[in-house]
Amino acid sequence: MKKLAIVYGRHKGRLQETALSSLTATLLEYTMDYPACLTYEDGLDTNGLRCIYIGTKESNPYIRQHSPFNLTEPESYGILVENDTVLIEGCDDAGVLYGALDFYHKYVVEIEHPHNDNTYWRNPFEKETLPPFSYTSAPCVRERGLWTWGHVIYDYKGYLDNMMRLKMNRVIIWNDFAPVNARDIVEYAHDRGIRVIWGFSWLWDINCNQFDLNALEGASEQILATYERQYANIGGDGIYFQTFTELSKEHIGGVLIAKAAAELVNRTAAMFYEKYPNLELQFGLHATSVKDRLEFIAQVDPRIRIVWENCGAFPFAYIPRQVEHFDETKAFVNKIAHLRGSDDRFGAVTKGLVKLDWLTFEHPTAPQCIGVSSRLVQEDRIVRKARIWRYIQAYWLSYAEKALEMVREMYLAKKGDLLLCALVEDGMFERNIMYPVALYAEMLWDCNADIGELQTRVALRSYVAFA
Repeated sequence: MKKLAIVYGRHKGRLQETALSSLTATLLEYTMDYPACLTYEDGLDTNGLRCIYIGTKESNPYIRQHSPFNLTEPESYGILVENDTVLIEGCDDAGVLYGALDFYHKYVVEIEHPHNDNTYWRNPFEKETLPPFSYTSAPCVRERGLWTWGHVIYDYKGYLDNMMRLKMNRVIIWNDFAPVNARDIVEYAHDRGIRVIWGFSWLWDINCNQFDLNALEGASEQILATYERQYANIGGDGIYFQTFTELSKEHIGGVLIAKAAAELVNRTAAMFYEKYPNLELQFGLHATSVKDRLEFIAQVDPRIRIVWENCGAFPFAYIPRQVEHFDETKAFVNKIAHLRGSDDRFGAVTKGLVKLDWLTFEHPTAPQCIGVSSRLVQEDRIVRKARIWRYIQAYWLSYAEKALEMVREMYLAKKGDLLLCALVEDGMFERNIMYPVALYAEMLWDCNADIGELQTRVALRSYVAFA
């Protein structure tokens, strides 16, 4: 087997360093020997080495001189295998990372399976010469990620590493209190190309049975004070909030929910933007209480990204077998995608994967240090979640095409400029990348692919787990 060398440019950012380590880990699984890591500018001898050149045209002179690609889209990459040499170019640093990851997903996985009657598998790096290959790719959905309560992350590094492996770049972490180790989480996420959005309530837990519009008068000041006390100085890339819309009725206490929510959100957001004009605000809006009162939602400040939830059938339903009224849901989603015009900053949180165990849930009563636990704790929770994942997986095998159709509908409505996050919480994603999650992530990257092609491509990955 030829010795491998990864040749990178000296001037690289943190994401390119992560790409270097990720590619090293991939190659080690096949060669059982660490590849050499060389800088192109050092002029080191590469004779006898099978070289993999990675970087951007700016960071790696070899790529600048030899790449045939003209990459222009953010996060895009090109992979060229020619004359037993590999070139992985990113349009930007994130593209380098995703190209390094997809060198495994799109090339190595294919050539390790000969597809003949003699053998199911062979080590592709034992070949005398690597088969030629040329491929470019860019994400369909610009902002791709997961939504979770923070206190059910038991290993934040594993959670973020697995998100990165699936080419996800956003995480929304909801908490009753800001985590005490929030800065560590943000730093680790940023090194993996993931922006962190902190979630907290804007009167989401209000006593709706005693709802009083007059009680909202001082709410905006309290919400801003919470942000400044807990979130303003812990890092992060924005705020995701929910308010009193997670109901199945239009009125509470004689007040129209859609109207009151829009007024509260606009009043509070105005206070935020006055002090923090560049802050990313995301309004997690449950459709169940406002779906027939969209004229009020259309008045929400256009600077706020509305992130829609609970819009109807799977993939918005918690249970993936609930596909009744799918066409009705698709029509509604198309309607809300255009609610505030072509420039509307649209987003959605889809369900149908794994959620919090609400039968045992208790609100934390104090700040916590999240995402740190022993292997014993994690192993116990993996066993407890196995039956849930088996159930979820069964219906994703039946209805995955529905999820892809909905993702494609939103992609076409917004030309890819949207945020899509899946609810993946309390399922030990930090240890096991379950097949439905990996499949969903690939839909976000390549929503124009055939569902059968996506299912096969994802199932062949060695790290994907099945229930």
